[in-house]
Amino acid sequence: MSRVDLHVHTSVSDGMLTPDEVVNEANNLGVSAIALTDHDTMQGLPYAETAGRKYGVEIIPGVELSTDYKGKEIHMLGYYCDPSNPAFRKNLKKIRVNRFDRMAKMVEKLQKMGLSIEFSDVLNIVKGDLMGRPHLAIALCKKGYCQDPAEAFERYIGHEAPAFVDRIKFSPYDAIFLIRNAKGIPVLAHPGLYKEDSIIPSLVSAGLLGIEVFHPDQQLFANLRYMKYAKKYNLLVTGGSDFHGSNLGSSPNVGAVSINYSYLEKLKRVSAAIRKGTKRF
Repeated sequence: MSRVDLHVHTSVSDGMLTPDEVVNEANNLGVSAIALTDHDTMQGLPYAETAGRKYGVEIIPGVELSTDYKGKEIHMLGYYCDPSNPAFRKNLKKIRVNRFDRMAKMVEKLQKMGLSIEFSDVLNIVKGDLMGRPHLAIALCKKGYCQDPAEAFERYIGHEAPAFVDRIKFSPYDAIFLIRNAKGIPVLAHPGLYKEDSIIPSLVSAGLLGIEVFHPDQQLFANLRYMKYAKKYNLLVTGGSDFHGSNLGSSPNVGAVSINYSYLEKLKRVSAAIRKGTKRF
């Protein structure tokens, strides 16, 4: 059966491999389709689509938005969004600009702690148009302040760490509206990581259309629980590796967590209905 990975990141956001390299990796590992779900940007899509034609891998347009709910970071995946939608483009740009401002503040905090690190040290690691904490974590490791990115998060830049700076406030409901307005499909990413299942009914009422049932950081019992939620609320089922690259992602390989192509077919049918105006909520 065809293997599909609907959660993949590239160097355009905080992944280690370029879109071309990620698509090539998918081809080498026998993955027939992948969704590019870079954080807060769809800039890598044209490069991935070109590589997809080259390697025979189907590319699904996607994005992953970070939102805030009761002080917790909740991620929303958006599939088949129209990247030319004015409101969508404006908000993604606003989020990306905030990431740079946030990074400058975290670097300043680290400097006040006595660490010898500059904004340029982080900028030199960034390959795409988005800057995130994983880039800062790598910079800290290169400076010798930690052994690996996980230690950097724990000691310096994680949510409870001394150099942490919060993101721009953006709710899951805002993300759903933004994605739906761009004729996309909003999907709650890795819900097992939040332990906030009580929010699911209100997200469905706001227009949520899918839930990521399969994810490497979710155990089997969690997968079964979210499959029940999918059936109860008639939600699309998705899943993927959350691949970022060595030491950065939930899975070390593209397709390490994959789903059957039949789930993708359902996603496509809903996308087509939305674009025709026959899918409502």
